[in-house]
Amino acid sequence: IGYKPAPMDLGHIKLASTQEAMVDKLAENAHNVWARDRIRQGWTYGIQQDVKNRRNPRLVPYTLLDERTKKSNKDSLREAVRTLLGYGYNLEAPDQDHADTSNMSAERFRIFRAEKTYCVNAGKWYFEFEVLTSGEMRVGWARPGCLPDQELGSDQHAFVFDGFKAQLWHQGNEHFGRSWGPGDVVGCMVDLNEHTMMFTHNGEVLLDHSGSELAFKDFEVWEGFIPVCSLGVCQVGRMNFGKDVSTLKYFTICGLQEGYEPFAVNMNRDLTMWLSKRLSQFIPVPPQHEHIEVRVQSLSCLAMLP
Repeated sequence: IGYKPAPMDLGHIKLASTQEAMVDKLAENAHNVWARDRIRQGWTYGIQQDVKNRRNPRLVPYTLLDERTKKSNKDSLREAVRTLLGYGYNLEAPDQDHADTSNMSAERFRIFRAEKTYCVNAGKWYFEFEVLTSGEMRVGWARPGCLPDQELGSDQHAFVFDGFKAQLWHQGNEHFGRSWGPGDVVGCMVDLNEHTMMFTHNGEVLLDHSGSELAFKDFEVWEGFIPVCSLGVCQVGRMNFGKDVSTLKYFTICGLQEGYEPFAVNMNRDLTMWLSKRLSQFIPVPPQHEHIEVRVQSLSCLAMLP
């Protein structure tokens, strides 16, 4: 009948360790739901499948299932999780600071931005962000008041694009554009005269669900904007502000013709960058603490005389 299935391409979506743990929990729960329904229907455990007498060898706790059945269950649910991520849904463990046991640091992301003295409040500006690893990163423009411990786009200060999940972020998120991958280049454009922002992907302007090129519009300029990005743990990206215009890969295609200028045009020195970094915090240990004991030992120093 001419039907040609065209499912979403999920090849670029990789699950983090916390999301893989989520798949395991979903698979276990799905098995328990299936087993409960079978038992209610009168099925019991049997060494071999027996439809007539309602016996099934998989009516056992999830941990006792054979690996082939576990893999089949997890594969289907993994595809469902990847599909949700592909549509822009945000799936995270309840406690991100401790969910990933392989990461001993509580730092979930690090923010990089130009120093506030470089704020622009008029004109049309362009810079590029090269994606070097797969994973969640956000890039765009921010007011200098953005906080170091606040996710970019969760408040009123930042206007950013998350190409891993294909989302726009500003006081919340919404689906936008398409996903990026390692080696892709995102162009970030702001028009402070018309109060609009656009993003490009390898030289093509990204569109919203209605076909509009404007990612953000009608925003207040206030004290101005500076380039900003945030990287997750172990993620790598490269910001190019166009001090050397020839190093910008897509400026002549989608920036120059529209009257935009490289953010660092005519600068003699590299931009001063500011970054967030979570540092250890020390607090006094109360005396007679039930879990912590402090011991002070004296050190002896010996001087060797000639």
